[in-house]
Amino acid sequence: MMRRIGILRGGVSPEYHISLKTGANVQRALEDAGFEAVDMLLDKEGVLHIKGIPADLEKAQASVDAIWNALHGQFGEDGSVQELLDNFGIPYTGSGRLTSAMAFHKEKAKEHARALGLNVPPHLLVLPDEGASVSQIAGNIYRTMAPPWVVKPLLGGGSVQTYFAFTPLELAEAVEKCLTAGSPFLTEQYIYGKEAAVGVIDRFRNQDKYTLPAVEVVSGARGVLSHDARTSGEPYVREGRPFRPQEREQLGLAAQQLHQSLGARGYSQSEFVVDRNGKVWFIEFDTHPHLHDEAPFLEALRSVGATLAEFVQSVIGGLQKK
Repeated sequence: MMRRIGILRGGVSPEYHISLKTGANVQRALEDAGFEAVDMLLDKEGVLHIKGIPADLEKAQASVDAIWNALHGQFGEDGSVQELLDNFGIPYTGSGRLTSAMAFHKEKAKEHARALGLNVPPHLLVLPDEGASVSQIAGNIYRTMAPPWVVKPLLGGGSVQTYFAFTPLELAEAVEKCLTAGSPFLTEQYIYGKEAAVGVIDRFRNQDKYTLPAVEVVSGARGVLSHDARTSGEPYVREGRPFRPQEREQLGLAAQQLHQSLGARGYSQSEFVVDRNGKVWFIEFDTHPHLHDEAPFLEALRSVGATLAEFVQSVIGGLQKK
C-alpha cells in the first residue's frame, strides 16, 4: 500500500514559484489524508533535494512509494520528468509522457481539439530561425488575422511570455519580445468572451470521469489574464454561475472529451472562451493544473464541497489500482 508520497516541486521553468505553492498545498492535503509526505525539491539548476539533501532518482526509489508531480511548465509538464520516472519505475500522479508532450505543444493540442470537432481560434506559427524581421512578421500577421491578437510560446503554460496585442504597435512589440526569446511562437486570434476552466478527475466520487463545474477566470486588466496576474496572489476566479446551463453542459462535455481522447490520467483542466453568442472555443489543455489557493481547479473543488485532501486521496488511490 502506498503510504510515502514524494512531492516533486520547484523545477527549472519560470513557474518555479507557482510549483512551490502547489507543492505546499499538496503536502498539507496528503498529510491530512493520512500519508507521509516526503519533500522533493528540484532547484532552479535542476538539482534534486530529498528532505533538503541533494539526491537522485535512485535515492527516490528507496525513499517513496510514489511521487506527486507538482512541477509546472518545462520539464514538469512536457513529458521529460514523466519519461525519467517511467525509466526508474516510480509511480507518479498526472498524465504520462506522450499525453503531457501533446498538451504542452500548443499547436498539436489545438489540432487535436479541432479534429474532435471543437471550435479553435485561427493561428499562425512563427519560427524565429526563418530570418524574417519584426516588421515582416507583424505585417504578415496583420494582413492575415484581424486584431486583437494573442502572442504566446509554442511550448509552455501559465500564460508565461504570453502577450495580448490590441494595436499594430503592440503586436510588433510582442513579436519582438518573442523573437528575442528565440523560441517558436503562435499568434492566435483573440476571442472576446468569458474564459472558463473545467477540471476532470478520474474515479472520483464513484464516477469514472468526474467533471468539475466550469469556473470563470477573470482579470481586471483589459479583460485578459497575464502570467503576472496569475502569480500575484490576488483572486482571479469568479464564484457563482457565470455560464448559462447550455454553456455549462457544452464546457463539461468538451473537457471530458479532451481528457479521454488525449489519454489524460488522474486529472486535467481544459481552458475555453465562451463568446458573446454562447459559442465555446478551445484555448489550451493542462495536464497539471495549478493547485495553489487562488487556482481555478481548487475553486471548482470547493464549489462541490470537496477538500484537497479528498482529491489527493482519490488520485493516489487511482495509482494503487493501476
